Amino acid sequence: MHAKAAMPAVKPRRAGLGRGETGIPDQRSVAENPKRLGHGWPSFFTGDKRKAGVWKEAAMRVWVWGAVLAGGLALADWGAGQGMAAWLRAALAGSGTAAAQVSAEGFPARVGVRLDAPRLTEAGRTVLALERLTITAPVWNPLSWRLDLPLPQRITWQGLPFEATGTRAALRVDAASGRDLPLAGIALRMEAPALRLAAAKAPSLAAESLALTLQPTDDPRLWQLTGKIAAPGLPPGLAAALSRQAGLSTPLPDRLDALTLEAGVEVAQPLALLSDAPAALTAVDLRRAALIWDGHRIAVSGRLTVTSDGLPEGTLTIALSDFPVWLDLGLAAGVVPPERKAMLAAMGEYLGRQSPDGAVRLPLSFAKGRMSLAAIPLGPAPRLPQRQ
Repeated sequence: MHAKAAMPAVKPRRAGLGRGETGIPDQRSVAENPKRLGHGWPSFFTGDKRKAGVWKEAAMRVWVWGAVLAGGLALADWGAGQGMAAWLRAALAGSGTAAAQVSAEGFPARVGVRLDAPRLTEAGRTVLALERLTITAPVWNPLSWRLDLPLPQRITWQGLPFEATGTRAALRVDAASGRDLPLAGIALRMEAPALRLAAAKAPSLAAESLALTLQPTDDPRLWQLTGKIAAPGLPPGLAAALSRQAGLSTPLPDRLDALTLEAGVEVAQPLALLSDAPAALTAVDLRRAALIWDGHRIAVSGRLTVTSDGLPEGTLTIALSDFPVWLDLGLAAGVVPPERKAMLAAMGEYLGRQSPDGAVRLPLSFAKGRMSLAAIPLGPAPRLPQRQ
């Protein structure tokens, strides 16, 4: 008998790819075994009609359901806009605000309304009238509303016709969920705004830009107010007239450098969009308010409380650089009585020498409906509007 030749041991193949292998069938292996082409590849690459049909059917289902979902969302968006338009038409009926037409606006990315010829009336008299206004909110954040004022357009204010121009005028009003929709913030932004009386040739008021924000704090009755007006313009001829009356050797320009404001505003109750009555103003804490005109600076800070009648009480500190210039302008504008000029000039000269930066700081006091500057009576105090 012949012994059987020993068979060489076969080393088991490890899972995965060997050295030099890519996992992609080469032409030789495909020619020897055409079925290998379908191994590990999607059927729509292999030509397998049965599997390709399954893939096509699945893709078609996804496409159809996606189209249905998108259409449903668009229909809901359109319906929300129509519903808001109907609600606003009902809300305006019988109120002091009216519009010639209210229609849905913003579809499909936003939901909102367009108001044609809106007007605000009081005691049967038109206070404010616009040509058109849009109110919209993104569908993903329906509590953040944006009021856009298309420009240019004609505006009637207290019976006077104006032409408003600019590149942008938008007001954003944010609300929080809750009863009466608590206010969560306000932001106003205007670019190159100008307001011209219809009969005038030049704008009555203008600026490069205007930004104003009102933000809540931890105290629901305390709000943070900030604002800036860049290069505000005065009515034509006003600066020249004031400069001439003040006896300035160099006339002041028609545009100021800037107006800035930072203040805390206190109200009697938390602000809400749907409250029955507006909250009364109780106090204003002026942290910083400044006006710069041709390099001349005036800054105001201090705290005022407001009575139920709208009368301010308290003291503000006014810091003036170039005090003689401001004194002459105050006399020209009629703010400072002429008989007080000599006393104020002497006081300003003395305080300026004592000041480390040369600025003159004077107290402006409000008490019992009167106001005074450094104990010099100036006359009645302005009354702030209070609606409760």
